[in-house]
Amino acid sequence: MWEVITWIIVAIVVIAIDIVTSSFIFMWFSIGALVAIILSLIGVSVTWQIVAFLIIGVATVSIGYPWAKKKFKADVNHVKTMEQNYIGMVMTAEEDMGETSKIKVSGIYWTAYNKGKIIKKGEQYTIIGIEGNKLVVSLKED
Repeated sequence: MWEVITWIIVAIVVIAIDIVTSSFIFMWFSIGALVAIILSLIGVSVTWQIVAFLIIGVATVSIGYPWAKKKFKADVNHVKTMEQNYIGMVMTAEEDMGETSKIKVSGIYWTAYNKGKIIKKGEQYTIIGIEGNKLVVSLKED
């Protein structure tokens, strides 16, 4: 009977660790502990209970953790950064823009990489991306 109590404690501890850390890794070992409890109740030796606990725990972590990570990550609303909101903006060039230049977006000066033809003063261009702390621009095609 002491094995059953031990496995119940193990299950509670691994679930408590996951509640505290929010990692969704350790709770899967509680399924292994449940299998070990069943094996203990039918009289299987402690060695096989431990082996079953480890095998079932590792198997459920390898299957359950990626699923839980994907499931809960997908449910989180992602808030765009200020720079990500610039992507798609169409602007008018204040000066000729070669490979790199300075542009002013929402009152902030940025270094811009031009990924296309030279943009002449007065032509429109589009912010198409971000590379590090630089904005990527391209001549607006009509």
